[in-house]
Amino acid sequence: MAYERFANGGLSSLVAGIDNATTSLTVASAVGFPTGGTFRIVIDSEIMLVTSVQGQTFTVTRGAEGTTAASHLAAAGVFHVLTAGSLAQRDSDQFATGAIANCDAAGQAGRLYMPTEGLVSQDNGSFWDMMPYHRFTPPVSTNFTWVNQGTSTVADTKGMMVLSPCSVASGDSLRVLVQTAPAPPYEFTVAMLVQNPLYAGSWQIGQFGICWRESASGKLLTFGWGSNNYPLNFSYAQWTNPTTLSASQFTVQAPLHHLFWIRFSDDGTNRTVKVSGDGANFEQVCAPQSRTLFCTADQIGVFANSWKTSNGIARIVSFIQWRQT
Repeated sequence: MAYERFANGGLSSLVAGIDNATTSLTVASAVGFPTGGTFRIVIDSEIMLVTSVQGQTFTVTRGAEGTTAASHLAAAGVFHVLTAGSLAQRDSDQFATGAIANCDAAGQAGRLYMPTEGLVSQDNGSFWDMMPYHRFTPPVSTNFTWVNQGTSTVADTKGMMVLSPCSVASGDSLRVLVQTAPAPPYEFTVAMLVQNPLYAGSWQIGQFGICWRESASGKLLTFGWGSNNYPLNFSYAQWTNPTTLSASQFTVQAPLHHLFWIRFSDDGTNRTVKVSGDGANFEQVCAPQSRTLFCTADQIGVFANSWKTSNGIARIVSFIQWRQT
């Protein structure tokens, strides 16, 4: 990306006249102008965008910012100018976005690059420093419907969808938010924060995470984190309904993260689940499952269990990423 360049004292004149179609011009002196594109000059009343500099020769785009390309006489003044277009481009240059592979070479200190996926980076003038920030696309609560809500609540708060499951005296009770699953193939990346992830019971069952659901039967497949002691475990469970656990499940140890990242997909044949500690590198946690195993899901969503929170502390899950990738 050729970012906007600025310099002081850019003032010269044309060595030879140009017509309204000329795209290369020569100035008497290039002193005070940026040594490379992109920057703006004005000759008479025409603004031009300089895209390349070779000594005293400028390659230009004519009639920039709504001005009209015109002929200019030899010795006409050439001025480096700050325009509305250059200021708008400066904003764009400072906060660029796109795929990680399309990031510009470092060289303008202070710029931020916000990739569509992965860590935000800052240009230090020589290379890009990775920063502990992600670009998030939070879920919107109105895009989901409740299953077994009880008195649980959900709210869109400060860029997060916050699920607060109500408590129950005994027995598992999943509070579930679902939406219609897109036609496969699809893949979703989800990130969440949690208050009180521990589970004061003997079962190693995920207490919060994502789910698939078959609406006709009410069956659920849950993938998420939970434990009755640290470290947390990542668990898969089959549920006949939100309060009835099936015997089939698996549990693997998972490190405690600042953010809990999970990526789940359906390619039309198999369901696949991956987890991550940094939101950029995902590892498959189990072998792909047939998309018809236990149930054929037509809904996807998130859940939190409302039973057996440790020491009676409420479990609150804040979802800050829900993006189809």
